[in-house]
Amino acid sequence: MKLKVFFGKEFAGVLASTADQGVVFSYDDSYRTNKSNSALSISMPLSKKEYPQKECLPFFSGLLPEGDVKRRVSDFLHVSESSTLKLLQELGGECAGMISILPENKNCSVQKSYAFNNENYELLDDETLYGFIKNINVRPLLKAKKELRLSLAGAQEKLPLVYFDKKFYLPKSDAPSTHIVKPSGDGELSTLSINEFVCMKLAQSCGLNVPNVELKTINNTTFLLEERYDRIVNKKSIKRLHQEDFCQALGIMSDRKYQNDNGPDIAKIYSLIQKECTIPLLDTKEFLKYVIFNFIIGNCDAHGKNYSLLYEKGSSKLSPIYDAICTLVYPSLTKKMSMKIGKHYEILKVTKQDFVELATCINLKSSIVLKMLDETITNITNGFDKIRNEKSLAPYQDFLDKLENHIKRELRK
Repeated sequence: MKLKVFFGKEFAGVLASTADQGVVFSYDDSYRTNKSNSALSISMPLSKKEYPQKECLPFFSGLLPEGDVKRRVSDFLHVSESSTLKLLQELGGECAGMISILPENKNCSVQKSYAFNNENYELLDDETLYGFIKNINVRPLLKAKKELRLSLAGAQEKLPLVYFDKKFYLPKSDAPSTHIVKPSGDGELSTLSINEFVCMKLAQSCGLNVPNVELKTINNTTFLLEERYDRIVNKKSIKRLHQEDFCQALGIMSDRKYQNDNGPDIAKIYSLIQKECTIPLLDTKEFLKYVIFNFIIGNCDAHGKNYSLLYEKGSSKLSPIYDAICTLVYPSLTKKMSMKIGKHYEILKVTKQDFVELATCINLKSSIVLKMLDETITNITNGFDKIRNEKSLAPYQDFLDKLENHIKRELRK
């Protein structure tokens, strides 16, 4: 089985299943020798070599959903969840960043940019949109004219759509989306979208790079609407930017995204930013702010796939923060962090001394890290006062109080 891999509209190489080596990837010679072309990933530089499964699968499997979402998608398609190639064959038309993966007999129709018109996008009425959101657990894929679309990477249910002039549209064929719809979960997690909205607004009050987010309601169902940072909307046209998360960039499989499972740690990500980003001084500082912010809000699920690199016009930088949620507010979720700080994984055991050790680990003065910590605490504390004026949060003041009290209580400890 062979699949064609495209970077934007350029044919980049072939992803194939072999009898003796498993999955392998090879760059196309014409693509590789063109100096204007980019590697798909830091973990797979442009080379004549054939990348074996161990080296190529972390990037390509990282384009797919994870965990329960992947199982539901696999069941829906009647495809084994362990078959990365078969899943990508069904779903790889529009992945994160600029990657498209198509069957061997299909030509790529990806364009440099897409006009915002009826040929590329289908207007969704409220009932259709509500149906997508309501049935996401049993119908995890969007469908336009018999074409299935990827439900984006990650362990949380997400819908990639276009939001323009206060209306929702479903992309057709290979047309890119502009926004991500994130419904809340069930039961204890029914406040998930509100939680993330509040935390993203707090991140904004801390001066972090944050994509635009809105809290929306349809048929009494609340969801988060988040603008995609890897898409550019300009004069009613949409184009893609390339990106990859740090598991992909470091060549680590998604199921090893936690440090305790040999996944990325803070120092490894920090070091890669120093090496690969165009302005490393700015991006290493921003990354540390992300780490500190996620710690203070009580986000124990800030793992290697929740930080990414963004590429544009030959430069690379840290992406905006995303998936920022206070997990501590939900009693059933773990209090063990995805990446340890200092000596501790348990978030409630972390002290300022652990941040001193973190500073030593990345060769920074402890005073720099501790100053960031104090500034972030102050900004988050003040941030709650600012977001209480958000009209969309008016019905959720009880949860906002609960979240604020929880975060401040843990800070006092």
